[in-house]
Amino acid sequence: MNKQAPLGQGLADWLAWQETLHVSAIDLGLERVAKVAERLQLLKPEFPVITVAGTNGKGSTVALLTSILQAAGYRVGSYTSPHILRYNERITLDKLPVEDDLLVQTFTAIEAAREQVSLTYFEFGTLAALWIFAQTKVDVAVLEVGLGGRLDATNVWDADVAIITAIGIDHVEWLGHNRELIGREKAGIARAGKPLVCGDPNPPSSIRQVAQEKGAQLLQLGEDFVVEQATAGDFSIHLQAQDRGLTASWTQLPFPSLQGQVQLNNVACAVVALQCLTQRLPLVNSVALQQGISKASLTGRLQKLQSQPDVWIDVAHNPHAAENLANWLENTPIAGKTYVIFSILADKDIAGVIQPLQDKVDEWHIFPLDSPRAAPISTLESAFISAKLDNFQVYSDIHHAWKTVTVQTASIDRVVIFGSFLVVSQALDGIF
Repeated sequence: MNKQAPLGQGLADWLAWQETLHVSAIDLGLERVAKVAERLQLLKPEFPVITVAGTNGKGSTVALLTSILQAAGYRVGSYTSPHILRYNERITLDKLPVEDDLLVQTFTAIEAAREQVSLTYFEFGTLAALWIFAQTKVDVAVLEVGLGGRLDATNVWDADVAIITAIGIDHVEWLGHNRELIGREKAGIARAGKPLVCGDPNPPSSIRQVAQEKGAQLLQLGEDFVVEQATAGDFSIHLQAQDRGLTASWTQLPFPSLQGQVQLNNVACAVVALQCLTQRLPLVNSVALQQGISKASLTGRLQKLQSQPDVWIDVAHNPHAAENLANWLENTPIAGKTYVIFSILADKDIAGVIQPLQDKVDEWHIFPLDSPRAAPISTLESAFISAKLDNFQVYSDIHHAWKTVTVQTASIDRVVIFGSFLVVSQALDGIF
């Protein structure tokens, strides 16, 4: 391994070096990152921290929080992963990705403090986010958990409010094979005496158990707060947790630009979390709230790229996300056919992703990703054959799949390009 830091070099050199630094790409635990954070005096940030965990909906909820807070006049630092096109997307200040020079300066500071502590690529980036947020004096930081929660590097900081979005089955080798085990890992971001907002409408019981064990104040969708759709164009959120001194209603809220009914639950999580922070972040008038919700955006989450035919991209790469995509397709009928361009990583539940969409797709066009972690085309084919599907075609790459689909589609059809984050990045980088 190359242990010599690329001092004086550019961002690409630093990122390549970080990938070689630690013995494994994923190594869950807080000891290493906490040690370096302490040396950098980052363990007690002066600004409030909102941490967001969950299987699906984390990125959307971070985008909504960021947009609402910015509309209310706050300087917001946001940390997400993975990126789609540029590493800089992971760390934003008021929605704008940080510049290369700032990242290089930050990595240099972390390297000086690291000494002999080995850090993963993700841990380096997480430290960089908090260093940048501290140096630029943000008013609030919004952190998306990378993997799980309890042992994720973001959990080295105490969340003033923790959010758990929808729980599904993913990353089973790290988090467990059922929702109860996964929920327990996610709920590890909760803190004693602090709110834990859960937006899963059918949460595993382990979330409540962990909240009780930690002394966190659980606020549960469907119990402590509810979403009511008033018309086709607006909805309301009602918070009734009088025993915790929280009662509020928000009416005539606009639908977010983020697509899918599930986004209303994500909005509710964001709004309730911000209500819990009103003493530190006196917020949010109705104009700022409405502007923030309506202007929130996120690359690759049911994002429309083209019309006639409509072309959508989505990073649905686990069964729960595929169910949400299937529901959206069913609730958004079209006159023509639905074509799908699809690929995924080898460690995902491919059969579980295909299954909810079987009767929603007219033609599948599948290809292997250019990645060591990609599912081989033979594995993809086997999954479709096992599902007794014969409406699929095989290609060497996304470009050949796209070329064929564009010849076949009419203006009344739609194309959905989905699967791994790498599918979306290849679509944006090589097609659009």
